[in-house]
Amino acid sequence: MIGFLLHARAARRVRALGRSAADAQRATLRRLLRRAARTRFGEAHGFRAIRTPEEFRVRVPAQDYASLLPYFERARDGARDEVWPGAPVVFAMTSGTTGGNKFLPHTKASLRSAMAGSGDALSAYVSRARDFRLLSGRIAFLGGSLALERFASGMPWGDNTGILAGREPLWVRPFRSPSSKVLAMPGWEERLAAAARELAGVSVRLLLGVPSWTLLLIDAVEREAGASIRDVWPRWSGFIHGGMAFAPYADTYRRRAGAGIVYVDTYSATEGGMLAVQDRDGDPSMALLPDRGVYFEFARADEPEGPRVGVHEVETDIPYLVHVTTEQGLWAYRIGDIVRFTSVDPPRLVLAGRQRSFLNAFGEHVSEEEMDRAIAGSARENGGEAREYAVLPEYPDHRRSKGRHLWLVEFQRPPYSLDRFAAALDATLASGNDDYRTHRAGNAQLEAPRVRLLPQGAFYAWMRRRNQLGGQHKVPRVLDATLAGTLLGEAAGEGGGGPEWRS
Repeated sequence: MIGFLLHARAARRVRALGRSAADAQRATLRRLLRRAARTRFGEAHGFRAIRTPEEFRVRVPAQDYASLLPYFERARDGARDEVWPGAPVVFAMTSGTTGGNKFLPHTKASLRSAMAGSGDALSAYVSRARDFRLLSGRIAFLGGSLALERFASGMPWGDNTGILAGREPLWVRPFRSPSSKVLAMPGWEERLAAAARELAGVSVRLLLGVPSWTLLLIDAVEREAGASIRDVWPRWSGFIHGGMAFAPYADTYRRRAGAGIVYVDTYSATEGGMLAVQDRDGDPSMALLPDRGVYFEFARADEPEGPRVGVHEVETDIPYLVHVTTEQGLWAYRIGDIVRFTSVDPPRLVLAGRQRSFLNAFGEHVSEEEMDRAIAGSARENGGEAREYAVLPEYPDHRRSKGRHLWLVEFQRPPYSLDRFAAALDATLASGNDDYRTHRAGNAQLEAPRVRLLPQGAFYAWMRRRNQLGGQHKVPRVLDATLAGTLLGEAAGEGGGGPEWRS
């Protein structure tokens, strides 16, 4: 009976996502401006005089972490009413792949909205899977630690996934694994080992997490149980994933999990919580969540300082930079993600990658979405499965007059032919990207890519050395020379990189 009630509620919520978002977004902006009108930021930008989205864009220019940092620092040290009424509850650490850590405030309102958005992801799974027996097994999740640290002022901070996991609904806790004791362990590897011991002895129904780290959890559970994951979790029926593209890992999951798993992609961020969920079978696009305390704006990725538009003004198949205004006190905040809309009414999108993950050293304009697709498809075409990858632009020097790309790839299962894999990688990028194809034509401007095979475990060892295991940390897809040098050095320590070859 509980399962039927959960499904009925989930189905209603998913149907609501198919409605127009314009009215919900206008109402959200009005509410946010009204709530924050008397804050330091609101007073400085004339919130009480703003009546329309157009006036908001005039009075509030695009913000980034540096521009809001003075407000955050005062709030961290005890000041009230800086960017949101009152004081923050906690600060969430968000880790940049190439930069340092950032600390963003959470308020009571933003935490409530973030948890409601997580409920929308659960609704998408229950509705799509028609799972009336969700509570017949465990819900498993391994993210950042629940443990919080404190600034000198006494203000707590922690990993965003850990913060949200510590505020899950009370009804979920009896069905969630691993235990809170395990989730509070500060070290990722200690937490992973303890989680594997607990999860090897329970029947998991639903799995949640970042694809790369969850795959490591599955590895650890299989080692602990001495059996395949399908034998350990015979009732496993769904995986709600997010934080990174699923495409490079999809074949590995489907091979190991077998048939019958419903995969639900999500788009979430420390800046705003759950932003979109995949609510349709066979459709990789995600429905935007217009009524969860986030006001969205978008600027064309090829004009990052250009005008911002609302959800009702976007066009399909154009890469947009995402800006959010939230109950955390983020105002027209550029979060660095690039999305592409597949539908406008209702708004549906796919995540095209991070702004800093565009491969554009020579004018080739290759997105992370295109790189993910090329890696996954080229490996599949040649009988392989890619585990991790990164790309380094190699610039012209005294030895050559043209640039090229160096792909560093770690395979779960190597392809039949490395030469054919490299050729397919090059051809796939050329077939889907006019700029890349033009630069590659006749080797006139860009040489054929060079691919270097890294040993299994090289990326993990590299991330460990950088203290970026688990939680929200992700392997950066585009590297500079310094980062690539440390990765290749780590690979040499893991047994040396594999052979190099060209397409």
